[in-house]
Amino acid sequence: MQHVLLVDDEEAIRYVFQRYLERAGFAVSTAAGADEATAIFEAMQIDALVTDQRMPGQKGDALVQQLRAARPDLPAIIVTAYAAECSPDLRNVPVLNKPVPPAELVTAVERALARPAV
Repeated sequence: MQHVLLVDDEEAIRYVFQRYLERAGFAVSTAAGADEATAIFEAMQIDALVTDQRMPGQKGDALVQQLRAARPDLPAIIVTAYAAECSPDLRNVPVLNKPVPPAELVTAVERALARPAV
């Protein structure tokens, strides 16, 4: 079972996205911010990252860069209402605009995991 790390500061979004990803057959760990996400990433085998962009503290694109410094092939997706704020330097990181239908998120995660390593 593939393990997705879901990071969003809004509890309701984490809840809905987690349920849809679990129904699609993924194991899901959730975090409310970058510090919590980093601790989970260091403690567990994570197969993909789904993160919000605008969160208190570290932004989602910076989190992607940080985790990819440790694991360059980590599939990542940013889900945000602020796509223009995402770094143009990120490679192979789809940006989904909120509100995103949960089924679209599941499809994006499946595609990200099916891609060859970066």
